[in-house]
This record gives sequence, structure tokens and C-alpha cells, in this order.
Amino acid sequence: MQKDYEIELKRIGKKIKALRVKNKMTQQSLSDFCDVDIRTIQRVEVGEQNIALTLILSIADGLGVSVSELLDK
Repeated sequence: MQKDYEIELKRIGKKIKALRVKNKMTQQSLSDFCDVDIRTIQRVEVGEQNIALTLILSIADGLGVSVSELLDK
């Protein structure tokens, strides 16, 4: 059975991916902007990685959205 935080990580990851695709960004370009390895972005998008606040801030900035928009259901 999945835990609540695992479900939230997957939901946020799907939102990040949708916004990235909408902005016509590749995983590589987002990872370059955030100064993280591409594998980090890949794992975030599928909900396999817990996201540090600094990375959330960087991803939101890279996608041109607010943190609240990124995390909003």
C-alpha cells in the first residue's frame, strides 16, 4: 500500500512533467537550469525522489511558475 507522501510525490512529479512539456523544455534543459543531474529530474517526474525545498524553488523558477502553483492540486 502506498503511503500518502508517495502519492503526493507522484502527483507533483506529473505536474512538473506536464509543465515542462507545456513549456517545450527537455529534461536535460530543466536539469541544466536547476544544476542537477538529469536522472534527478527523471526520478522527480516519476515520483521516485523526495524533493528538497531548494530543488522545488529551482524547478518552479525554471518552469516560470510559483511554488504554490507547482504544488497546488
